[in-house]
Amino acid sequence: MNKPQTAKRITATIFILLMVCLSSIPVFATTPTVLQCDLNGDKIINTSDLIDISNHMGATGTPGWIKEDVDKNGIIQVADLMFVANHYGESLSTSGGTTSGGTTNGVGRIQKLSVSYSDAMADTTNQKFIASHFDMVDCPSTDTTEAANVKALNSNIKILGYFDSIMASKTFSDWSTVNGHEDWFAHSLSGGRIERVVYPGEYLVNPNSGWSNYFAQRCKTFLTTYPQFDGVFLDDAATDLVGFDYTFKVSYSQFATGVVSNWESWMISYMSNIKSTVGSDIVMANCYTGTVLAEKTKCMLWENFMHGRSSSYSSNGYSISDGLQAINSLHDQATKGNIIATNSGCSGGTTAQKQTWAKFCYACLAFAVVDVSKAYFSWEFFNTDTNHGYTSEMDMNLGQPVGDYYKVSGTTQVYARQFANYYVAANLNVLGTGTVTFTLNGASYTLSPRTAVFIPK
Repeated sequence: MNKPQTAKRITATIFILLMVCLSSIPVFATTPTVLQCDLNGDKIINTSDLIDISNHMGATGTPGWIKEDVDKNGIIQVADLMFVANHYGESLSTSGGTTSGGTTNGVGRIQKLSVSYSDAMADTTNQKFIASHFDMVDCPSTDTTEAANVKALNSNIKILGYFDSIMASKTFSDWSTVNGHEDWFAHSLSGGRIERVVYPGEYLVNPNSGWSNYFAQRCKTFLTTYPQFDGVFLDDAATDLVGFDYTFKVSYSQFATGVVSNWESWMISYMSNIKSTVGSDIVMANCYTGTVLAEKTKCMLWENFMHGRSSSYSSNGYSISDGLQAINSLHDQATKGNIIATNSGCSGGTTAQKQTWAKFCYACLAFAVVDVSKAYFSWEFFNTDTNHGYTSEMDMNLGQPVGDYYKVSGTTQVYARQFANYYVAANLNVLGTGTVTFTLNGASYTLSPRTAVFIPK
């Protein structure tokens, strides 16, 4: 088959369809967004995007299973082509906004993170879903082939390889090396290694030992060897061992002298060493109780932000002060230009109840954002809910924030923030049971505790 001639025929067909679409359909103002119509990620809506849809014409699956299902109805059809045609010629600026005819529309959204552990990445269907729905994925560092497949499907996606930053396990591939360095382990007063209760055979390491240089170089070698990865995700990056709720087979009072008291300073130096060694690649630390580490790695994840995966849908998930503290802590890191990311979830409940929590957690992250291109929202883990960690709120093009969040006048715990394209409001009253009615941008709204609303301009 003559491929150049075939390409010309396809382009001609698409051009004809484009002309028909543009002359016969109304303009869809906000659905889908320009970002969703940029199927190949080249920051311009053109014939290539239309060809992309035509190559999938007639395919079916779950709603939104691939990016070509623009209207998310589960069928690739002319309607998807029409949506993209309405944005033909528009382009995305490097700041995340869109331009059309030289004007800025202010379109931008918080980035989407997928936490895909276990064998979530093994299935090719899952790889396609991740590539078409997310901007970043955190997956096992052993998923090298799977990561390469996802990167081939979406060259713009950022892929992070998982590592535990302070634990060494008999199940890890480098155990034989680590096991030979007794001085790398943290010890009890009796001189024994400190073993975890939840994960038997997993031992606490000493970040102030030779482990620091070893682990930093291991991350560097990993990223050099596997360029499909854009960085590393460092789990258990705690500055406070006690506050992080770890359980070990010996009490903290039996830890060797200095381990608990010096842990924070050790971790700060340790994370600085890792970031310095890795360089420009991403180092995302799971460090909600120690945001100071984000100042060293320039990137952090707040796990169980506002509502954790193991928290029941009927539980508050946090106290009033903790909720505001979490928002402010993230905002503080964002003002420093660092990347902020969150992972939230819900245990039990109906789909609607879980979505209510997802929307609320998303709104709270929105309050903390400084630059939407440096903020990542993740919901659940890939295989722990029916939507594989994707929610429709993730594709809201809020635009960049306009000012900080503020308490709505006349309310106790309702906060709001203005973005270029939306107003966001959330009721942070976790202890009350009544609803609150308030006025925002000239209209009246009612919110129950722990709920949020997104109001398009």
